[in-house]
Amino acid sequence: MAGAPSRGVLRRLKGGAEILGLTVLAALTLKTFVVDAVLVPSASMENTILAGDFLLVDKVAFGGRTPRSIPFTTLALPVLRLPGLASPRRGDVIVFDAPDAPAGVRYVKRLAALPGDTVRLRGGVLSVDGRPVERPPTAKGWEGDSPDFGPVGVPAGSCFVLGDNLDESLDSRSWGFVPLESIVGRAFLVYWSIAPGGSIRWRRTFTLIR
Repeated sequence: MAGAPSRGVLRRLKGGAEILGLTVLAALTLKTFVVDAVLVPSASMENTILAGDFLLVDKVAFGGRTPRSIPFTTLALPVLRLPGLASPRRGDVIVFDAPDAPAGVRYVKRLAALPGDTVRLRGGVLSVDGRPVERPPTAKGWEGDSPDFGPVGVPAGSCFVLGDNLDESLDSRSWGFVPLESIVGRAFLVYWSIAPGGSIRWRRTFTLIR
């Protein structure tokens, strides 16, 4: 029939569709289990992380996990996590599913305490199990004017997180503990940064997060 596509054209279209499908599948696999990207909208982690920073998140460290729901739907899925190379440690900057927000919203905070720890905050000094914790060198707002908190014990299967900018952070002091299973990964790099006015913060690009 005149105008019908040739077999060669159909084969090329089929081959292109297969390559596109494999590319999308590979990208989704990397995003799910290896590395992800998040944008930080708030000042709660200043000056370690600034509002407008784009972060890379290492999912291999703690073990990548399957999605909690079918993409673009609210249908829940059983969550499976791959074995990780390490366990979350005090001081890690972690990305996790927000406990006080709709599904898909994630927060970035510093892990302050693990299951079984006792946390106390007095005059801007954090102590875990009675031992003072050294202030992160890039933290802001640990000058003694932060509200007192605790002591509280961290329950099994959970952790306690704080923002580096204590006076401007909503964290475990506000909405409680974070289930360990909610941890997505460890933030390790600022790969792009845009200031509130729209200018690019070139000096922050490719900055390691500590």
